[in-house]
Amino acid sequence: MSLVSDVPAASRPSLRPILDQSFHGVYLWHARRTLRFVTWVREARSGSEQAGVSMAKMLGPGTGYVFYIAVAPRFRAMGVGGLLLDDARELLRAAGATEIFACVRAANIPSLRLLESRDFLRTDFREVSRSKGFLEAARLWVRMVAAPGETVFVSR
Repeated sequence: MSLVSDVPAASRPSLRPILDQSFHGVYLWHARRTLRFVTWVREARSGSEQAGVSMAKMLGPGTGYVFYIAVAPRFRAMGVGGLLLDDARELLRAAGATEIFACVRAANIPSLRLLESRDFLRTDFREVSRSKGFLEAARLWVRMVAAPGETVFVSR
């Protein structure tokens, strides 16, 4: 596995097959849309093959967000998701994030386990509202596009 690297805007469409194999319905639509506008798109490669992609951005001062991590089916369970998550976290920390959020569908057990293995903690709107205030928590939820039924995680 090679290192993770930035994907310039002009090359981002080449990552669509990984998204198409990883997401369905509204999640696929949103992942493809996010690919166009998100601040950081990074890819992991194995030789000449694209193995996975991550998308992240800062939501505000001190707050980062990992929108998506997707791994091509043939590279799953090989550490690619962990490599991408660790890279996204380092990138966001370097940009000033003291908190990094991620959202996962409750049925997505592999992603839940990945986040937990990297010491992300489950949180919810009420907890974030207590620490940041209701309006700031609402702003974050909107910017994260947190959907009903998703589990929200934070790394501090």
